[in-house]
Amino acid sequence: MAAASAHVYLDAVVEPPSSLSPRGFDRVMLVLGCASFVMGCVFILVHAYPVAGFMGLEVWLMWALFRRSMRQRGARTFVRVTAETVDLRKVDAKGHERRARLPAPFARVEFDRKMPGPGALRLAHSGRRYAIGEHLTQRERESLANRLDKALADARRERHTHSRSGETRDVG
Repeated sequence: MAAASAHVYLDAVVEPPSSLSPRGFDRVMLVLGCASFVMGCVFILVHAYPVAGFMGLEVWLMWALFRRSMRQRGARTFVRVTAETVDLRKVDAKGHERRARLPAPFARVEFDRKMPGPGALRLAHSGRRYAIGEHLTQRERESLANRLDKALADARRERHTHSRSGETRDVG
């Protein structure tokens, strides 16, 4: 049988959207902090002391939520489809890595359009499912699902073509 080529049908990196750079984060927090300070001073002048404290609490909460969002920005999912395998590598925001290797001829894409959230798009093989595209919008998940389906179909077609050409070849 002829060896399948190392042609890559899909080599994708899926990452969460980034709406704010670290410099932008600093600027937003500076504006929020200054606005809160000015409004807090106004409330202190009218003897509404507890309100000033809550203004600071709101800024702290915004800072914590933005930091959490920015930490998640480091997460990545790498998907590579060849005629032989589908390599899936997920790196979380802390750098922890998980890998899976699925045989391309038997891998399948499961996409549930009605299901919101992280489990809507999965790569599956023999009862195991791997969620991908957790941070993508519904439209982006659908696009990735279509690209994965096409890549897997092309990989199967190549594998089928190679196996057929290997069977009919005369060795003389």
